[in-house]
Amino acid sequence: MAKKYEPMANLRAIRRAADITQKALAEKVGCSKNVIGGYENGFNAPSLEMVRKLAAALGCEPRDLI
Repeated sequence: MAKKYEPMANLRAIRRAADITQKALAEKVGCSKNVIGGYENGFNAPSLEMVRKLAAALGCEPRDLI
């Protein structure tokens, strides 16, 4: 399957730096682990609201994730 979106590489790096698993992040923002993996690998594109939730959960600014 080909990637459709630009991966959110910073999401993975920030998540790892925060020492949080995909599953734990998913629980914090109300989605599944697979969705987080899809964002990180470019198979899913998050909504603006989801970017905000991810940033809040990781303690960073939304612009830091993209």
